[in-house]
Amino acid sequence: MIRWYIGTLKSVQLFRATVILVLLNYTPVSSQHVEHQSLYWLRYYAQISLSPAFQWKNEIDNRRFFNPDVENQLIINSHLHYTWNKWDVGGGVSLSWIFAQRPELHYDFAIAEVRPFAEISNEQEVGKITIQNRIRFDNRFIQDNPEVGVWEESFYLLRIRYRAQVNIPLKKNAEQIPKLSLRLSDEIMFNTKENTFDQNRIDVTLDCYLNKHFSIEPGYVYLYQHRLKIEEYFSRNVLRFSVIHRISL
Repeated sequence: MIRWYIGTLKSVQLFRATVILVLLNYTPVSSQHVEHQSLYWLRYYAQISLSPAFQWKNEIDNRRFFNPDVENQLIINSHLHYTWNKWDVGGGVSLSWIFAQRPELHYDFAIAEVRPFAEISNEQEVGKITIQNRIRFDNRFIQDNPEVGVWEESFYLLRIRYRAQVNIPLKKNAEQIPKLSLRLSDEIMFNTKENTFDQNRIDVTLDCYLNKHFSIEPGYVYLYQHRLKIEEYFSRNVLRFSVIHRISL
């Protein structure tokens, strides 16, 4: 019991230290122009089990501003994952369309992006909580000219993402499956050129298990982002709602 308590305490302290360090390093200074915005994200996430080791994951994430209610971004992801022991390796592609970055200005066209990516994660159980570390590589091909499609002309950028996450079960059913869990995560992203610091996301999510096929995830995301090629920053407060659909083949 004492060992479990010490291990849990150390893990929580390490996670907290990571969050504090990121905030200290990337807190906006007075010389930076920071836009404060409020958004809501709606997501459908289908997890298709092909076998005990392989999963095919697909999601649609629609992001909009609150006031005025204007489209910000639409993202479609499809990726295949292989899991063994506590490790997970995945890869796939994302399609993204950026519409308005400032809702009051609306938009005349959407900037398209094709994003092949690969990731690897590891999970460790410390007592009753689960700690996950993930690193992801985004190969971003961003539309460079609104008159020419992204498949014909694009700007390439490699983005590296590291995420630390803690999952805390709050309630379990008779089969010891967590019916209610709290998930805390902090993700920081860097680019290999242009602005080195891309963004930092802090995420607080409640995972509500409904049955073996469906879960819902209401949550809050704080996002601090450096705009690409522009000395401007976004400070965004986001309400997020996800529907998780588990399908077994």
